[in-house]
Amino acid sequence: MSGRRVEDVEMRALRSDLRRNFKPIFDRHDPEGLPVRDLQREMEDEGITDRIPRERLNELLDMADRDDNQLITYDEFINLMTSEQGLTKAERSAFRSVLAIAIENIVPKSMREDFLANYSCCPVPPLFIPLITLTEVIVFAVYAVELKEAGVAVTATSGVPMYSPLVYRPTRRYEAWRFLTYMFIHQGYIHLISNMLFQLLFGVMLEVVHKWWRILILYLLGVIAGSMAHSLTDHHVSLVGASGGVYALLGAHIASVIVNWREMNYKCCEGNIGRILLSAPVRLMIILVLVVPDTGLAIYRRISEPDNFKVGVTAHIGGFGAGLLLGVPILKNISRLPWETTLGWVTMAVYLAFVGFCVIFNGLYQGYPPTDWS
Repeated sequence: MSGRRVEDVEMRALRSDLRRNFKPIFDRHDPEGLPVRDLQREMEDEGITDRIPRERLNELLDMADRDDNQLITYDEFINLMTSEQGLTKAERSAFRSVLAIAIENIVPKSMREDFLANYSCCPVPPLFIPLITLTEVIVFAVYAVELKEAGVAVTATSGVPMYSPLVYRPTRRYEAWRFLTYMFIHQGYIHLISNMLFQLLFGVMLEVVHKWWRILILYLLGVIAGSMAHSLTDHHVSLVGASGGVYALLGAHIASVIVNWREMNYKCCEGNIGRILLSAPVRLMIILVLVVPDTGLAIYRRISEPDNFKVGVTAHIGGFGAGLLLGVPILKNISRLPWETTLGWVTMAVYLAFVGFCVIFNGLYQGYPPTDWS
């Protein structure tokens, strides 16, 4: 077999392999092609510049975009991968190693225009919120049994295992894990049930769009912000409950509305009742109706009944603030604008500055009760 025939066979095999592995991925996107800028950014994020210099990557993508419309179609991709003047063997290998993931990370145009198109349980269904909810229920049940055996009744509004190493206690602030693990302990059935219902309702909605790992980060950082805020204002008061995480989810919903306002209002004025109910203004109103009266009443009772009211108001506020601040950079922004990127960096800096201040305050402030080193 001549050299030319061998090359033809290899090229046909390459085209067949590319069609089998990449055409289904391209088909999930828009027929006009993938934005060159998005493709370049995603490929760089996947580490292709470790194998191909950025200047060469730009040259190859420009070469692929033959009609210079800043979009790369499947046919243009095939031409690039099979052209004798295109990629070297090493470059072709580098492209193949990252391209599939890079393309998957690019949000199709239809989904960038329509926020509802991003609701999907595929390829991974909501995981974090159901699992953390189940864990919190199990921990509550275990301690309820322990308290019952010790002769302490767990009622609708009472029954806290203050001996637990999970509870945040001002006297044991050096045990840093308590700033996070207090979320597993609840004071009575009502406290538990209300938190679990809220986080299932609002957390799963977020997770379906933004995926489990983003919600995990937001929830846990919200819990930490809640205990940090509580430690600033309630120097002698212990803290239990997942409200910091729950309120972080509520704050994250507002952050999502801010950065996806236009996409959430896609075709909402065409009379479709579902789109109206899920539009940005309605979402925002629902969250504010839930948060503002509850927080306002809690603050009022905290001021008017300082000796009787024991809800950690600042923990709620801290969690909500964390969700609002971190939701901008962490949650999926399906059509990111330059000002939204800048806003994300600013809000992340504000959150980090707050946590840093809280850590320093906890270390230097002398008004906390004596440390229990036992």
